Amino acid sequence: MMNHDRYRSAIERIDEMLAQRHAEGLGPGLSLALTTNAELLAARAYGEANADSRDTVTERTLFQIGSISKHFTAAACLRLYEQGRLDVNAPVTDILDWFEVGSRFDVPVTIHHLLTHTSGMIMMMDCCPSSWWQTWALRDTELGFEPGAKFSYSNVGYNVLQCVIQTITGSSFDASLRELVFEPLGMDESFGEIRHGLYPRMAMGHKYSAHDDRPVSRPKKQIVVNWYELSEGCGSVVTTPADLAKFLRMLLSNGRADDGSEFLSAETFASMTQAHAEMDGFFAGTSQGYGVLVEQSEGTGGHRRVIGGGENLGFEAAMYGDLDAGVGVVLFCNSFDVPWQETRWMLDALVAASRGEELPPVPDLRPLFPQPLGERARDYVGTYRSADRSFTIGEEDGQLALTSCGTTAHLDSIWGDSFLTPHPGFDHAMLSFGRNEEGIVVEAFQLANWYRSEAYEGPESYDYPAEWDAYAGHYRAFGVLVGSLKFFVRKGQLICQSFGGYADNALTDLGGGTFRVGNETSPHRMAFDCIAGGKALRCRASDGDFYRVE
Repeated sequence: MMNHDRYRSAIERIDEMLAQRHAEGLGPGLSLALTTNAELLAARAYGEANADSRDTVTERTLFQIGSISKHFTAAACLRLYEQGRLDVNAPVTDILDWFEVGSRFDVPVTIHHLLTHTSGMIMMMDCCPSSWWQTWALRDTELGFEPGAKFSYSNVGYNVLQCVIQTITGSSFDASLRELVFEPLGMDESFGEIRHGLYPRMAMGHKYSAHDDRPVSRPKKQIVVNWYELSEGCGSVVTTPADLAKFLRMLLSNGRADDGSEFLSAETFASMTQAHAEMDGFFAGTSQGYGVLVEQSEGTGGHRRVIGGGENLGFEAAMYGDLDAGVGVVLFCNSFDVPWQETRWMLDALVAASRGEELPPVPDLRPLFPQPLGERARDYVGTYRSADRSFTIGEEDGQLALTSCGTTAHLDSIWGDSFLTPHPGFDHAMLSFGRNEEGIVVEAFQLANWYRSEAYEGPESYDYPAEWDAYAGHYRAFGVLVGSLKFFVRKGQLICQSFGGYADNALTDLGGGTFRVGNETSPHRMAFDCIAGGKALRCRASDGDFYRVE
């Protein structure tokens, strides 16, 4: 056992910070593990596992960890490689002879491509609960770029790996992970699949509202999400922070388990933590390894760090370890509150403690509830008009209010120039503002509605193909994370609003009722068919079929 004295002040400061953040609204529940490469330093639990029953989180409460599950899928593949049962550079078809994906390239999709998110395949098939069917259905999609050319995140790729693992082992995914990963690491409180039998021990996920097609302002009390079962290589592991810390210690110990046994050879561990593909949009200096992310930059003091982040319906999870200092943090949250600022600071505090240095001050953490905008609020003040409606934005003490048809309601900032309001005429979607080249706010958008201020200069109407009118509307599917798509025409573009109404994506018309989502290398497609009464009844998206509801 090591002497924990050097870490005592860091643990106390971390405990104080998280208790304060929970009191501010981070949660409903949090669960934490702090570790070195040798042993667990501390485990803590805060708040409620279930906001309805008021059951408390304990150190043994199970959490869904979302995409951190990919670490275990990757580790299982590497264990099979070391056993001579899987070649990571082999084409997927060497194991799944029925695997097929549309491609205009000569390079086959390999296990390596799936492990590193460089396959060129679509991101997800949220509408289908079967990894086996998702893998089969890839034949109806097409690669966006040559395998190996670049990074593009793919949940489906890890579900294909699940099928690869199960084909080799002949066992369920849970049993495969137990044999290959959990048992060798002593992880006796980890499960590979989300099953109903686990729910009595599991924290419940929470979200802001029952609506899945529109954002809402953050409430004081969140609602519990429904139960579901899931077996997916991309995100179905259930565990505790202390158990996940055993996996993190393996990473911090260059591939060795707590008992000193070799979990991965030095060569294989090096390949797991190698920077195989650059990853934009996360921390600077972050690259994709096998399952794990690897970060090394000025922000880490030149240290190499391993990162795991995950999200399931109503859950967020973070795993962060410093390979050079030999310390790490695991933090789980049973809501959509992404705790990366907190986790990053906690790791910095442990690194400082490991060196005997002064602890870094707690940074200014993001507010959990909407805050007044201050002087920036003045940017939006004015009257905005469309062909048939208008509204006025007023400001007082940095707080914005919208007035229309004799009713006034406040605006809450989501991010950037996007807001929410409970005003009955504008409460069905986010309201976003647009700026001109000088940075002046001159227009506003809400779904198909386009409003201009007196400062707006430019076209006031746009042409678009008449057939697009048949595609506009609201479509639904039974997806876990994405169950609603709204399509509308605005400023001459067909736009898809997804992810609960938070994301507007302009579509590129490929002809014949088919559209591309994203840039020219994106594999994601949406096609409309079953035209009845001048309206498409179905949207055939790469990730599943959605059906018109209005």
